Amino acid sequence: MSGNKNKPVIDAGLCRCCGATKKCRLLNVEYEWQGKREVYSEMFVDCFGLMLSHLEVEQMDRLICATCVTRLREACSFRHQVLVCEQKLLQSKIQVHEDSTSSDVKVEVVVKPENDDSHMYSDDERDLEPLSDNESQIKNELLTERQQDGVDVENTLNKTVPDVEHLKAKRDMLAKLKKMKDKLKVIQKKDKTNNLTQQPLVTSNKFTDKEFNTYHNTLTIIENSYVCPFFTIFSDYHCIYCRELFTEPDKLIDHTMTHDPRDYKDVAIEKKIPLIDITRVDCRLCAARIDDIETLKIHITTVHNKVIYDEIDTEFLKFRLKPGKVSCVECGNTFSFFHALKRHMAEHFGSHICDVCGAHYFDQHGLSNHMKTHAQKPEETYVCKHCSKNFKSKHGLYYHMTHRHSTVPSYPCYKCDEVLFSYYKRYKHMMDVHGEHRSFPCENCDKVYNNRKTLREHNKKNHLRILKHECTVCDKKFYLPSALKDHMMSHTGERNYRCEYCAKTYPRLRALKVHLQSHENAKRYKCALCNNAYTQANNLKTHMRTKHQGFEVKDDD
Repeated sequence: MSGNKNKPVIDAGLCRCCGATKKCRLLNVEYEWQGKREVYSEMFVDCFGLMLSHLEVEQMDRLICATCVTRLREACSFRHQVLVCEQKLLQSKIQVHEDSTSSDVKVEVVVKPENDDSHMYSDDERDLEPLSDNESQIKNELLTERQQDGVDVENTLNKTVPDVEHLKAKRDMLAKLKKMKDKLKVIQKKDKTNNLTQQPLVTSNKFTDKEFNTYHNTLTIIENSYVCPFFTIFSDYHCIYCRELFTEPDKLIDHTMTHDPRDYKDVAIEKKIPLIDITRVDCRLCAARIDDIETLKIHITTVHNKVIYDEIDTEFLKFRLKPGKVSCVECGNTFSFFHALKRHMAEHFGSHICDVCGAHYFDQHGLSNHMKTHAQKPEETYVCKHCSKNFKSKHGLYYHMTHRHSTVPSYPCYKCDEVLFSYYKRYKHMMDVHGEHRSFPCENCDKVYNNRKTLREHNKKNHLRILKHECTVCDKKFYLPSALKDHMMSHTGERNYRCEYCAKTYPRLRALKVHLQSHENAKRYKCALCNNAYTQANNLKTHMRTKHQGFEVKDDD
C-alpha cells in the first residue's frame, strides 16, 4: 500500500464539509494513516450511508480539511465501538435465554472468533432461513422436534402457543446477530491494527502525515492540561477563543481559563505555529502537579491512555508570560516587548534561513521579504493617485491608501458591531467606548503613556538618545528630521509660513497653525476686569500678568 508522500494535498482549498478555507485532501483519493487505507468518500458511505456527489469534477470541488478528517475518523471509530458492544449484548442475551429455557427445547448457539472466516457462524446460524409467518408450520416443526426427543405430544399441544412465540423471538435474535457479524466482518477487514490505547507512545511509519500528528499532539496537550494558547498583534495579547484583547498577560491567562479547551480545534489559526503559555502545565484529568511539557506527555499517555506521537519534537512555541519584561524559555534572553521575543524565537525554531546573513524565519514569506533587503536594485517609489505622496514600498502605499483614502472600514471591534477605518481608531474606540485601560509606564522615569509606540519613541529620544539628525552649523542633534528642519530656521532666519488673512509670517508651520486659530475661532478667553477677549488662553494669561497684576485667570471650562 502506498503512503501519503506523493498523494495530493491542496495548500488552500474550500472544504466541502465545513466550508472553511484550509489545507485539504481529496475526498476520493486513497491515503494512508497509521498503516490503514483511507478513502474519505467510502468512509462516509460506511459510517453514515451518505453517497457524496460530484466526485469526478475538478480537484478544488472535492476537498476535505484535516479537522473534518479527524471528525470522520472519530465517527467511524465510534460506530465500530457501538457495533462491537451491540454484538456482546446480543451474545449475552442469547446465553442467558438458553440457560433459562426448558430442557425440552435445545437450540445451541455458538459464537466463535472471526479470525477464521470458515468458523464465522454456528451451524444453526449458517442454515438460518427467514422466519415464516405461518404459525401452523412452526407448530409442526416444534412438535416434530419434540417427538424425536420422546416428549408427550398431547401435553405439548397445550403449550404450543407460548413455545411458538419463544421460538420466533429466538430466531429473530439470531437473525440480528448474523447481520451484526456481517457488518463487523467488513469493518475488521479495513481495520486490523491494534488498539491505540494499548500503545501510549506511538511511533508512526515513514508514510505518516507528520503535520497531522503535530496538530494531534497540540490538541491533546491543550485539552488535557492548563497551558494557555493565545495569539498576538504587535505586543497585545488576544484570547484565542473569543479574540478579546489584553495588555497584561496575567489577565489573559485568567480569562482563557473560563473557556473550554475542547473548543481549540474550532479556532486554531491555520498555517501558523501555535503560541502557548506554559506558566501552568498541570494535568486537567487528575490532581497531578506537572512543571514541563515532556513530563506531561509521559503522564497523560501512561496514566490516562492518551495518544502522543513521540517523533514530534516541537508542537508549538513555548512562553512564560508575565508583566513587564519577558524572557526566552530556551536561552533566558530578556526583552522589553513580546513582539521582540517572538521574533527572537525564530533563531531557535525557524527553519527558513537566509543564505546571505544567516537570519532565521518561521515561514517562506518572512524569508522572501527579508531577501529583498539584500537585492541590489534601483530605488523605486510608489505614488498615491489621490494625493501624489511618494512611498518606498507597496506595503507603505497600501497602508496609506487604506488609512487615508479608504471609504470602507475594515477594522471590526471585538466587543460590539462597530467597524473602524484603522487600527489606531479601533485602539482608541476600545478605550473610549469599552473602557479598556491601557498604561505603559517608562522604566527610566515617571512618564506614563497609553500606547507602546509613544513609549518606544520616548525611550529612543530621551533615554537612548538616538539622535541621528545633526545640524551642520552648530552640531546640535535631533531625533526627528522635522525637528532639525525647524531648527535650521534659527540659522537662516527664513519665515516661509505666511498667514493668508493678515500676511504675518512664521518660521514654523506649527506656529502658523496656532495663529490661524485667531481668524477661525471666536475669542473664547475674556478678561473679567476689562472685557478684552483672546482666542488663546496663553494670550489671556499674558494680559492678566501685564495689565492686572495680582489677579488670577479663571478657566471658563
